[in-house]
Amino acid sequence: MRTISTIIRNRRRLRSVGVAVLLIALALAGINHDPSRAAARATTQSAALPLSTAPLLPQTTTIPMLPGTTQPIKVGPGNQMNPHVACSLASYTNDDFEGTSTIKYLDFATNTEHVLPGNGLDRLSDTDGQRIAFTQLEGDGDHIVIYDLASQTTISVPGNKNWDPALGGNLVAFVHGSPFGSDSNEIGVYDQNTGSVTQLTNDTLNDRFPAVSPDGKVVVWEKCQPNGTGCDIYSATQINPGSFTTRFVSSAAGDFFSDTNGQFLAYISSKSGENDIYFQRVDGSTEMHLSIPGDQRDLSMSGNLLVFESETADLSYDIFLYDLTTARLYQITNTPGNSETLSDVVAGCNGINRIVYALPGAGDFDVYGFTFQLNDSIVDQLNDLIALVQSFNLPEGTEASLLSKLQDALAAVNASDTASACDSVTAFINASQAQSGKKLTANQATQLVDSATQAKFDLGCQ
Repeated sequence: MRTISTIIRNRRRLRSVGVAVLLIALALAGINHDPSRAAARATTQSAALPLSTAPLLPQTTTIPMLPGTTQPIKVGPGNQMNPHVACSLASYTNDDFEGTSTIKYLDFATNTEHVLPGNGLDRLSDTDGQRIAFTQLEGDGDHIVIYDLASQTTISVPGNKNWDPALGGNLVAFVHGSPFGSDSNEIGVYDQNTGSVTQLTNDTLNDRFPAVSPDGKVVVWEKCQPNGTGCDIYSATQINPGSFTTRFVSSAAGDFFSDTNGQFLAYISSKSGENDIYFQRVDGSTEMHLSIPGDQRDLSMSGNLLVFESETADLSYDIFLYDLTTARLYQITNTPGNSETLSDVVAGCNGINRIVYALPGAGDFDVYGFTFQLNDSIVDQLNDLIALVQSFNLPEGTEASLLSKLQDALAAVNASDTASACDSVTAFINASQAQSGKKLTANQATQLVDSATQAKFDLGCQ
């Protein structure tokens, strides 16, 4: 009988540790605020996040511990593993070490635990907050089962040898093949609206670990050699139902743990000599490198937030969070000698954010949740824009003209004069657009306009 711990080891490969070093916080030049601050723009955020081709600039400040509330989701006998979170729901696998594994979920709103109907050989779930998809072992192999929380009904994805589902929009991406052995695996997607299955890959390589954007438009996965080494990252963008455009994203003979929010693709690569985080726009912009010393693993992305585990000085792993819009790095856990694993995040749901993760317990794993808020104000956004303008080393007159408009906006915000603040930010946007390709490069102008547009949105400008 295959145990759930064996399956997890196959699903998420824990990387070897490197040199013991302390983390250094890094700031990404040119990435500013995005709409995910508002509760209504939770996991389906679609506004553009500005991206700079400038190198990442090291910060010298200490990494802050992010305030929040930690709660046990499931602590007790057996293995609780593979947690996933969507808004007020967290699903996970519960293995009793006696041959039975079930899918359970916690409703954060009522703090109640529920068990999904299954056959006792259930594992590897994912959730979008309305449905939970999971893998069920049956006599003819693995099957994908989708449980609808509202109707409390289940349906099965057509076909067998399908496992490791990932939910997003109307799509369920999954691996077709065998979780064990050297057989080649393929990536398929099931459209819940049409009931059809589309195969995204067809080769002799090992395609695995899919992730889907919240809107169901983008799928990312690893493509590896049959023995599981030499992995590259690929993505597929849905053009029409059942029609996808596939793109090669990154190759370094060591790319893994990919995820997407629909605008960006994030992944971990060993191309720098250690396992670092990289990301780029879905349409293929310049690759950006978040160069944090030590190894990173188990990357998860939601909205503007990246969550991952990073190696610390004692060679264990703690959870960290990086905010793409503010270029700020936070530490979530501090458990020397004990490593969190398989973390997942949801951003901006009903004004709050959540992380779930597994932590070694008494000979097994337990599941915990962390709830937090990130409250960046309009003043923060305008000050970030001022710093961004100053970082461009523009001609004195151009810089002064742009800064004066932002300073006028700040003064209006401090005077509670929203209309005047909106007018000043609009003037800044117009001036930035007018200088595109002149005193500003196209990239610089885009960064300024995107960030200022976000500030207008958060101000409530008409």
